[in-house]
Amino acid sequence: MSPTAGLFSSERGVVGAPVAPGMPDAPGMPGERDALGGGAYHPFSLKAAIELASPPTWAAALMPAVVGGALAIATGGVGFGEPLSLLRTGGAWLLVTLTALLLQAAANTLNDYHDFLNGTDTSKTVLDTSDASIVYNHIDPRDALRFGIGLLAGAAITGLAAVVLSSWILVGIGLVAAGVVVAYSAGAKPLSFLPLGEVLSGLVMGLFITFAAFYVVTLDLSAAPWVLLVCVVPVITIALIMQTNNTCDIERDIEAGRRTLPVLLGRARSQRLAQVLAWGTVAWMLLVSLLFWPLGVLVVLAVAVVLRQRLHRVATGPYNLENRRVMMGNATAFCYGANLAWAAAILSDIPLGGLL
Repeated sequence: MSPTAGLFSSERGVVGAPVAPGMPDAPGMPGERDALGGGAYHPFSLKAAIELASPPTWAAALMPAVVGGALAIATGGVGFGEPLSLLRTGGAWLLVTLTALLLQAAANTLNDYHDFLNGTDTSKTVLDTSDASIVYNHIDPRDALRFGIGLLAGAAITGLAAVVLSSWILVGIGLVAAGVVVAYSAGAKPLSFLPLGEVLSGLVMGLFITFAAFYVVTLDLSAAPWVLLVCVVPVITIALIMQTNNTCDIERDIEAGRRTLPVLLGRARSQRLAQVLAWGTVAWMLLVSLLFWPLGVLVVLAVAVVLRQRLHRVATGPYNLENRRVMMGNATAFCYGANLAWAAAILSDIPLGGLL
């Protein structure tokens, strides 16, 4: 399933659906076709497309854009009194956000496809039917591949439109992001088989999307240090989603030959790392708010109280395959809550004159 899944999802896809003509048989596949219905492929449906794109993971793409937009407003980069300027900045921000969402959906879809093709998962280990679209919807995996490529093409179009409204600097960011999307699932040694998921998802999404969303609005590189300061929250919360996903899937990853960070650390230490990431996020927000926007401290404290049950569940688990959906829900809810609180804390500085 896709956690983040962000641009990176190491555990989507299933083995057990029929193999497309010309595709090699995946391990463990024989016999499962009949068990799941057999016969001809079903038409590629809206339900299958939504499950491949996996909207529950989109927090990892949306929240950095929200934080970057909030920082742009706080630094005075949005010309609210100038209709044309507001139209340009708002349009550019929306295009960057849409590009990030399309890349997230493409990563989820392509990872589903490659996990199916490589025989990484089986219908016995993928318990959530909405998390195994190719097998449970009985669709042609080639349709999933076409859908993923179409999402990448859509991201290229919206990304180029954002470039037209802002700067060619975004081209480099987009190329790096698209390259990581492909390299994460495809190739002889995908990045998903290495202990890089938390770092890659956090940095590529938490840093790059935050910067892109800020820069297309302000076109100001002099404020880049502020981006580095505020992106810590999206970076950590996105890494937490990936950490949660991989900790629940340790046994599956070991069987598939993946050496994710939780596989190397073990479940107990991985759970402790999740606790550090969650509480470290709250501590960072309080510290930076206290230093730069004191009113934001009240916002962070209020949201921490609201999210206390989510924080408790992240800290206590249980992290296993059976509870994976619940744990991913906790991590995603915390990502939404923490980043929305962070954006509100940043904007709380406006009555005091703004950051710059």
